[in-house]
Amino acid sequence: MTGGFHEKRKEVRVYFAPGENICGVFVFPDFGRFSFSALVLDLSLGGVQFTVKREEWNSLELGSQLVLARLSKGEEVFCDRAMPLTVRWVLDHPMVSNVSVGCEFDGLEEDDRMMLQSFLAPKLTASQGGPCRSVC
Repeated sequence: MTGGFHEKRKEVRVYFAPGENICGVFVFPDFGRFSFSALVLDLSLGGVQFTVKREEWNSLELGSQLVLARLSKGEEVFCDRAMPLTVRWVLDHPMVSNVSVGCEFDGLEEDDRMMLQSFLAPKLTASQGGPCRSVC
């Protein structure tokens, strides 16, 4: 096997500790605009991973469409724009209390890309030990 998993990623992923309180509000456009809030575990210009408590989980299948409608850090709302997503994987193991979901952005608009870049830039700079590289 040549190359590792990280070499296959198109975009640099930023991971968040639970204490950072990065939260997303997600909307199901096909279910009467039903929405839910979830803790964001990681984010990139390519997609997002979030987790929800099992008792709050409404089953999503691979390929399901949803929208990231809001992104916040604590009480500060960073983004309130609709960014469409497709569910790419679901980790639902009966031994854990949370369900993790990985989604891919569906063709981000340039304004959305720039907004996410500015949100991720401080974490990317800190993790790289210097100014943000061209992936930002």
